[in-house]
Amino acid sequence: ADIVLPATAWLEQLGCKMTHTHLYLMDQVLPAPGETHTLSSLLRDLSTRLGVEDFFPWESDEGMIDTVINHASTDHATVADLRAEDEKRTLRISHHAYPDHRYPTPSGKVEFYSPQAETLGLPPLPVYEPLTICEGYPLLFRQGRTLKHFHSFYDHGQALPTLRKHESSPFLWMSPEDAETRSVAHQAAIRIFNERGSFAAHAYVTDKIQQGTVWMHDGWAGINRLTSGAASLPDSAVDLFPFSAGQAAFDAAVEVEPLRA
Repeated sequence: ADIVLPATAWLEQLGCKMTHTHLYLMDQVLPAPGETHTLSSLLRDLSTRLGVEDFFPWESDEGMIDTVINHASTDHATVADLRAEDEKRTLRISHHAYPDHRYPTPSGKVEFYSPQAETLGLPPLPVYEPLTICEGYPLLFRQGRTLKHFHSFYDHGQALPTLRKHESSPFLWMSPEDAETRSVAHQAAIRIFNERGSFAAHAYVTDKIQQGTVWMHDGWAGINRLTSGAASLPDSAVDLFPFSAGQAAFDAAVEVEPLRA
């Protein structure tokens, strides 16, 4: 990047979150550090200095969010409403998907066989693709989240001291059988690697993980050295979704060994 603008993180700005059933107000709980600004204020100030009119018409973050959540499903909620309602509101939607049985398909019906998918280079019927275990890399590497863990844009879970106490560095969960085979002790420093690259972590030996699979919290720097990052859908198929359709799987075939000094 040529210019880096210091933006606030989620906890340092006003925001909102919508689940399948509720709308939540995410009020600012931490002061914005240093010269950081909210993304909305950066856009507003830039448009003003560049002379771009009506690019960001709201005077405040509250006004912007009021526009975003002004929808029949929220009963036209506002930030002020949510603050008066314990910062949450039940959505006015059915608890069943497509209650009117109107589906966003060419036929308007549930399509088990999809000619549209076929025109986009996808199989018209779901196809099972067995996992391929690469020679020399017998462990299936997977990642995921827990309730105490933040994504990487919070400095790999290190932004808040309360979260950092739980996990100050990346730990790879391994079964006792896989650890013993590789002479890896619990909490020992390890190297995770495959033909793409490698990175260092510590072992967390537990019988909660099945043999042949290793697991780590997502967001740690180094994970992407092991995964391909290849698109799982063609761009033409992604454009069909009214929401962001990201990578479907981040797994990789890896091997683990004790980290040598």
